[in-house]
Amino acid sequence: MLLEHASLHIHEFDIHSRRELKELRRVLPFYVMSYHKEGKAALRIGNVSYPIDTGHVVLIPPYVEHDHYKDTNEESIFLWWHFTFQIAGLIDVFRLFQLPLIFKLENTTEFEQAFLQFQNSATSRNAAPGFLPTRILEKAKSLELLYHILVSAMNENAVNRPDPHTNSFLEILAQMIQHPEQELSLGKIAQKVQMHPTYVSNRFKELFGKSPIQVHREMRVLKAKTLLRTSDLSIGEIALAAGFSGIPTFSRLFKSYVGVPPSQYRELNKPLGFHT
Repeated sequence: MLLEHASLHIHEFDIHSRRELKELRRVLPFYVMSYHKEGKAALRIGNVSYPIDTGHVVLIPPYVEHDHYKDTNEESIFLWWHFTFQIAGLIDVFRLFQLPLIFKLENTTEFEQAFLQFQNSATSRNAAPGFLPTRILEKAKSLELLYHILVSAMNENAVNRPDPHTNSFLEILAQMIQHPEQELSLGKIAQKVQMHPTYVSNRFKELFGKSPIQVHREMRVLKAKTLLRTSDLSIGEIALAAGFSGIPTFSRLFKSYVGVPPSQYRELNKPLGFHT
């Protein structure tokens, strides 16, 4: 199951009470979720403005320029998150669905309770790091919030689910994640799903934001990074384990993605107290 490899990371969160919101034309590298508990506001994407009513959620994808603003002086209370939800740290899960920018939250009471519990557990965990039950509660509540958001968004105006062919591409992605060391060319993928290579490449990129070849390379680099941090295998052994034909190819590709060669990455990420 691909979602076993998915992780939710919340960058920032808070509850705000505002009488004004300035137009900032922001572009952020993560999702912006804002639930309007009381009052009204507006959202501008490009030249189009959308009203935001009480009980509605704003969900803005990464790297979309937007303005979340108020054009009245009434008080508005909203609960907000900045988050990413990715498979293997590379693939945006929400790209699989055509989610609306604004939708009505179906169960506001449960959502608000879960948000407060999440906020309290996160605050407690920051005050006393390492307390496992609090960390577990924080994780559970964050996933509960994600559930409410996704269910409400998908039920809004009968949002389209992934088409039947998507399962074939999900299987390809699963293979890349579980066995990145295996050889995988665009021709082989097209033959497996019985589709034209150009369509396969375009549809894969439409679903996951990257071409299959790019994802496959990044999965190999990700496996190599893990082995460099956690094993005492040689650079050559790691290159082979991650599916590379040799050290020169591995080192060149690794540096192009990570910014430093494998040996330097290992040195920079050596566990404390580890001596060679």
